[in-house]
Amino acid sequence: MNAGAAFTPEEVERCWREALALWDVHVQLSPPEPHQPFRPGEAAANEPLAYIDLVRRQVFVNFDLLIRMGARDSLTAVLAHEIGHHVRFPHTLGWDAELRVLEQRLIPGLGQSLTNLFFDLQVNEFVGRTRADALCEVYRGFQRTPDGRKKNQSPKKKDKKDADPGGTSPLFCFYLAIYEELWRKEPGDLVPADQLNKLEEAYPGFRAQARMFVQTFYTLADGRLQFLYFCASFIRFIDLPSEVSFFIPLGGDLGIPDEGDLDAAVQSGGRWEDALKEARANGWLDDSHDTKESEPLDTIRRATAHLPGTDGGRLRRALVARYYRRLVDQHILKLPASPAKPEPYLRTIPEAWEYGDDPSTIDWTLTVIAQGPLAAVNPLRRELEADLPPPSDLGVPALEIYLDTSGSMPNPEQQLNAMTLAAQVLSASAIRKGATVRGIIYSADHPVVSPWMYDEETARDFFLHYIGGGTWFPVEVMEALSQERPDALRVVISDSDFLHNMQQEGALPRLMRAMCRSRRVVAFLALPDDAPARKVLAPVLGSPRFRLATVQWMSDFGRAAAALADALLEK
Repeated sequence: MNAGAAFTPEEVERCWREALALWDVHVQLSPPEPHQPFRPGEAAANEPLAYIDLVRRQVFVNFDLLIRMGARDSLTAVLAHEIGHHVRFPHTLGWDAELRVLEQRLIPGLGQSLTNLFFDLQVNEFVGRTRADALCEVYRGFQRTPDGRKKNQSPKKKDKKDADPGGTSPLFCFYLAIYEELWRKEPGDLVPADQLNKLEEAYPGFRAQARMFVQTFYTLADGRLQFLYFCASFIRFIDLPSEVSFFIPLGGDLGIPDEGDLDAAVQSGGRWEDALKEARANGWLDDSHDTKESEPLDTIRRATAHLPGTDGGRLRRALVARYYRRLVDQHILKLPASPAKPEPYLRTIPEAWEYGDDPSTIDWTLTVIAQGPLAAVNPLRRELEADLPPPSDLGVPALEIYLDTSGSMPNPEQQLNAMTLAAQVLSASAIRKGATVRGIIYSADHPVVSPWMYDEETARDFFLHYIGGGTWFPVEVMEALSQERPDALRVVISDSDFLHNMQQEGALPRLMRAMCRSRRVVAFLALPDDAPARKVLAPVLGSPRFRLATVQWMSDFGRAAAALADALLEK
């Protein structure tokens, strides 16, 4: 058979059947199709050798690349590798997400996730039981390609103990050495032969560690212990976590966990404690490895920091929003539901009951009193009439929330901001009752005013905005909005800076004018002592349209916000 000949449909179908038979499973995947370049007309750098499109449930293979690598006879092994990721390793992206979160806990700032290496070691051990030589051809051929040589070179740095600054990175060499030991190949069969001595000099016991890895890793039955041992072994070959970068021939075959996967993974830290304890007892991890569980927002930052482009920022924002939503749900106020229709309870004027009318409408008490002995012959009926409540009681008033996001407040995406939480609790309480909410976030300049919002997700996302800098309460904006929407409920969430602002010339009179056109204005402030607030705000404290609420500590804001919402929104 011509080693450079194109694959025929019959050959592809045969290899696909053989790959399925190797795993002895039935999968809902379509037979492989040729890979189409992601960027047609450009260089083929980073184009995957094979992968599964889970949306279409379709396997794609870069047949041309496989031929150029000189690994044409390895198609069955490549397809079996892809099937292995789908059916067992990792099987779900939720498990992959959990490992990604944990590795950032052990190796903070890791520039590229190691999970693909981890899962490949698991898949290839199984496939290699019958197709080891075919997999070796893939790895040898990959290193012969320009991309394979270039992408895995060690970065050239001064004063760094690299095995070979211009050669294959030690991390990738260790990965290849594991396969040499697993498949009983001679040293240098996969690892570049000219680097063997240099690797032993730079990393004493390099080959012995690869052998120990194979003897230990594949005997661990628990997946968490396997990953901890894997990380502990590969950490040795990571100098600067932020600059870790590698490219492997079967490295584009795993999907990226989505927002839901990572959100569940952020909450999974407690499930790792027993495995971490055992890893420390076995000596895999020591005091240099940070195994303490981070705060959720710090975990989110670590888990998304390495993502390319703007993806990390968007995903981080979504995960932060989910974190705050869970906190909001803990403090949400269970407001009484607005009546969908009024409850009837008043009787109408009595009328004569006639044959064919509903017997349940007969008022026998009134009939006996009014008709006497003729009650049974001439009963009286009365219907139930609805008692309509006043319009002001039919729902919750529109709510405007003025949230201080100046530099004295923490960025809610990096640290829990109890003021942001308070705004979200208030907005969620009102929206769940059917009210509309408008947000105003402010600092020193250019406050941001939202449109009227009708759903929690929109409001929650808006209140995660952060400005920073100095503080100036936009009393002029409140005055203008009070003219546009009178009878709205207006809440200010700030600290002592609000009092300083109200002492500026003209600020308090403007606040009073806005208050007179509002259902109520509430100053919700974080203050160690409310005496200064009562002094500065004395001109408005006596008004029934103004209320002052204070808390001593930021951490009180969640519960205080719920209590405040109760006082404001309950009938």
